[in-house]
Amino acid sequence: MQNKVEILIDRFYKGETNSKEEELLLNYLTQESDPLRSDAGRNVIQALSSARISVPSELEQKLASMIDMWEMHETQEKKRAADRSKIEFRKRIIGIAASVLLIIGIGFWYQYQSAGSQSGLKETFDTPQESQEAVVEALQLFSHNFSQGTSAMEKADEQVDKTLKIIDQLLNEKASNTAVNHTSQNK
Repeated sequence: MQNKVEILIDRFYKGETNSKEEELLLNYLTQESDPLRSDAGRNVIQALSSARISVPSELEQKLASMIDMWEMHETQEKKRAADRSKIEFRKRIIGIAASVLLIIGIGFWYQYQSAGSQSGLKETFDTPQESQEAVVEALQLFSHNFSQGTSAMEKADEQVDKTLKIIDQLLNEKASNTAVNHTSQNK
């Protein structure tokens, strides 16, 4: 029995005992026929065991609400950061597309300026029929170039959307893994 008491005392000092074991140890050490009565650790164990700390009943609820509030704040911050990165990414794509379109426009302007009189376009026309044909040709050229730019923008926008979906999926998986790990650590 004394060996078991020594083992319990050792476990008590290491913080490995449960409340039932601590109660048994305290009861044993407070007996009058205690052979360890002169043991210096007896007083320490009795003092530590007798100091009962009362935990307020609403503490758990307050802690849970604070944790929920922190998680909500963290989720909102992550969403804001993701939204900001999406906006910044789209701004960069739009800026690149606008720059490409500007360069293409300058290239066409330079080409027509350097071609000069070789171009089929003139400033004045002799008949309304020639004028109409020139306008139709210019509009067709503009439509063709605009369609090419628009299709390129649509492809780029589709790629941006796919990329953002993948990033959102990865962030959601990371957040759910973190929540699962946090929950498992609390248990």
